[in-house]
Amino acid sequence: MGFFSRLFGRNDTQATDAEQTPIKKVSPQIARLTKKLENKYGQAQERQMAIDQLAEVGSIEAAQALLKRFSFRIEQTIGDEEEKRSVYDHLVALGPTSVQPILDYLNNENSPYWPTKALRQIVGDEETVTHLLDIIGSMEAIFDRDIQRKVELVSNLCEFDHPEVIKALFEFAKDENEEIRVRAVEAMAKMGNEDLCDVLIDRLVDPSETQRMRVSILSLLVDRKWKVKHRKEEIRKVIPDSFWIDDVGTIKAR
Repeated sequence: MGFFSRLFGRNDTQATDAEQTPIKKVSPQIARLTKKLENKYGQAQERQMAIDQLAEVGSIEAAQALLKRFSFRIEQTIGDEEEKRSVYDHLVALGPTSVQPILDYLNNENSPYWPTKALRQIVGDEETVTHLLDIIGSMEAIFDRDIQRKVELVSNLCEFDHPEVIKALFEFAKDENEEIRVRAVEAMAKMGNEDLCDVLIDRLVDPSETQRMRVSILSLLVDRKWKVKHRKEEIRKVIPDSFWIDDVGTIKAR
């Protein structure tokens, strides 16, 4: 092979491999049903029919198409919830067939709530937590869309009272992105574990922390009524005027 071939071209083996690897196309049936499913301005009956027919096909390709329903909302809130619940039920019924499509979706799309819920039902909490932490851990989150996806995935972790989740949330509470820190703190608070209180206070008194984050933490401590008397003096140095601490160490809003 000549110099320019080596510089700009691929070798014969690579070219042969590429030629022998077919590009998989979506079947006409799946493409037609997907188009109906994704038409947010179409009739609800047509979308539901497409959902049911894709579930009848029952292939990986069909599961991939079903997941697209989670990527948009329709104006009718009840109808939107019913359709997504229907897709969820079908994905769970498909069992292992749905797993890889769900993981691909979580790796690439926003709106992880329903897919995560389906994955949890199919493979259980332990495996779901492993998958979620692997996905979040592998994200670079450079662009806004990726950051938003990471934010939503972190928010979903509050559903799992798992040691690895709590450990991960500790780290996310120190993330350089403020929105991710806020969501991590909210997730920890939703778990209702008072042992997490000191972690929240660590963030609260950190001199580099933002005012928005401090207000979020204080609001959560007010809501939970967790006592912070043992760190009262530290908190007084950073607490804004809109909050105060009573004698027993409970933070309150003015």
